[in-house]
Amino acid sequence: MSRLFLFAPLLLAACSAQPSVKAENASIAEVADAARVAVALQPGQWSTTVDVTELKFPGVDDPRVADAMGGMMKKAQAEAHSYCVTADQASKPSAELFAGKASGDCRYDTFTMAGGRIDAAMTCARGGAQGTMTMTTSGTYSSTAYDVAMNMKVANPGMPGGAMTMKARTKGARTGDCKA
Repeated sequence: MSRLFLFAPLLLAACSAQPSVKAENASIAEVADAARVAVALQPGQWSTTVDVTELKFPGVDDPRVADAMGGMMKKAQAEAHSYCVTADQASKPSAELFAGKASGDCRYDTFTMAGGRIDAAMTCARGGAQGTMTMTTSGTYSSTAYDVAMNMKVANPGMPGGAMTMKARTKGARTGDCKA
């Protein structure tokens, strides 16, 4: 679930006139380094919302269990998050802005960011019995807003039913100057 905000800060945006980024079989750090060239963040106060549009737990036969699990995840993402992007952060975004805190062995199968669009596919191997996660992301961005759809599949033998699929939409916009 920590990857739900995976692309939100990244999509704080580059102008379409700026360089594009294209990568294959690349680490989070490699993509972050390449994307720093293309990102022209606008400093200020930003607000992000995440809407979990679909959540499935294949193999969980009791709908009450699946509904309870899904309800907890949806509730955790339901509220808007507001944060300040300083001028320094905007000029030198960290790798965490591109992919959150790294956990597991994650690599971008593909990553394209150009002309106001972003498309990416990522695979994370969690090692041992913790399973894998695959995620695709596509959407639009500008220097003041973003709108991204994410499709995630987690395969984990320790999870009820052994798997989970989720679709979510993340939207964000610059709302003004940072609050004092």
